[in-house]
Amino acid sequence: MKRLLLSMMLMMISMSALADEIKIPWKGDYSHNSDKVWSRENKDDSGFSKNFQNGAPEENGKIEKDGTLWADLELPVGFGDIKPPMPFMIVMHGCMGMSGLTTTWAKHVAQTLNPSGIGVLVLDSFSSRGVKQTCGLADLPWARRRADDAYSALDYIIEKGLAKPDEVYLMGQSNGGLATLIAMSKEEGDHANKFAAGFPIVPSCINPPTRADNYVRPLIIFGGEEDDANPVKYCIEMLRKKRADPIQLVIYKGANHGFMEEYKARTAKGWTDSHGKDHFWHLSYNPVAESDMMRSIISAIKTKKFSNDVESR
Repeated sequence: MKRLLLSMMLMMISMSALADEIKIPWKGDYSHNSDKVWSRENKDDSGFSKNFQNGAPEENGKIEKDGTLWADLELPVGFGDIKPPMPFMIVMHGCMGMSGLTTTWAKHVAQTLNPSGIGVLVLDSFSSRGVKQTCGLADLPWARRRADDAYSALDYIIEKGLAKPDEVYLMGQSNGGLATLIAMSKEEGDHANKFAAGFPIVPSCINPPTRADNYVRPLIIFGGEEDDANPVKYCIEMLRKKRADPIQLVIYKGANHGFMEEYKARTAKGWTDSHGKDHFWHLSYNPVAESDMMRSIISAIKTKKFSNDVESR
């Protein structure tokens, strides 16, 4: 009897989600991109590139026109009569890439969204480019590069018949959050397929192009009141500009840059600036904020309701 119960439990676990590693052809031949390779003079603008590898220091100066992105596909199986095409979330990592901690967080996101019938694709922008990290001064150009990564993944899951074309969402953490913002901007409007909405988590809003940009899809930005890596005050400033599509900013009291990752409190070296000064970030898990964020995302996907406001929780 015990063996039978154990077998049934293992079967239920294996049916809860279908995970698969895939390779996605990268696409970058769009009018908003340029053939110019990275240089110190054009490092930010070089993020809008037609090259998969564009000669940036983080990729050791390598230049390649074409390439593929690696991703993990998490499909809901065993949660009722759910089959493709289905609503989908594309998840983007931060400036440290798919570290063990980020991989665990992304798996948690999939386990939270899958029971609601939402497929998840966790996109790796760094491994196939040979990039280790893009923290600090490389934040903006790499977020611009990664916006096209997100659209490459969007095209893939639609072309494969996995996702409902009008129900694909994008969420990203830190540098992935900034990439999410850029993916929703008017500059990326030359893509045939569109995201339904974006959910940037602790993104950098400090760059003038980010604060002034025209966003053409609904957004819910999640920030920490005590975030010393990407201070939330710049996102508050960003929302002062009137825009046609709703942007909501949710600020969690007592939360910092690492509130979504279940790990012990720590101080991490974030980056070294152009003057050689090291900058450190305080990171700690906030289960109340993380749970509220995931509930808010699921609610927005189900109701398709978005608002214009700044809310402190």
